[in-house]
Amino acid sequence: MFVGFQAVDVPDDVLKGDQQVAVASTGHGLEFRGRVNQQRAGIIFLPGGMVQPVAYAPLMRRIAAAGYPAHLMYLPMRCACTEAQVQELFENIHGLIKAEPDIAWILAGHSRGGMLATRFAHENRAGLVGLVLIGTTHPRDFSLAHLTIPVTKVYGTCDGIASHAKMRENQHLLPQDTTWVEIPGANHVQFGYYRHQLGDDQATISRAEQQRLLHAALLNALSRVLARTGYGRSIYFL
Repeated sequence: MFVGFQAVDVPDDVLKGDQQVAVASTGHGLEFRGRVNQQRAGIIFLPGGMVQPVAYAPLMRRIAAAGYPAHLMYLPMRCACTEAQVQELFENIHGLIKAEPDIAWILAGHSRGGMLATRFAHENRAGLVGLVLIGTTHPRDFSLAHLTIPVTKVYGTCDGIASHAKMRENQHLLPQDTTWVEIPGANHVQFGYYRHQLGDDQATISRAEQQRLLHAALLNALSRVLARTGYGRSIYFL
């Protein structure tokens, strides 16, 4: 079972810096920064539970290449299952936000990472200017309907872990103006670069296409943040 959460098909050079992107290990995760066209918004990304974090590195690298700093966080023990581990993760997120207060930070997460992102937004909103939830039915246990920051919910029509129907059951727990992004043919595991997850359905689109559409959704979320903060706006078509 654990083998299914290991990264697969990740390009060999994804963690190597080049003329476009600088890559660094922070101890709490991986940092990707564009060397040109630097924007004043960025993303902090929480991986799915048990998933090898590098499975999301190609996506974060592409975000950085567009000029947005991207932090791929490590979940303690790959899960953040205990309360102490959750608080450790939240302290690390706070540290990133406080270290660069001039950056408008979006918090994003896939699957369990999305659940943890909803909890952080519920308990620690200071410093966040956006929330992106990918392949998750959360929030389920509390309401985020009062949030005034932009919220984006991304889902796949072939996701057997976090189905659209289950998400809609909890729609009332999100702000009314939440942006819903449907990716037809997308399943759960192709939101990252990992092998298999029990209960997931077969995707009807390629991983490359699903990643392209997810990338566009994240860039649109970042551009909305820039528009709200007065730093500019660009639209990336799905």
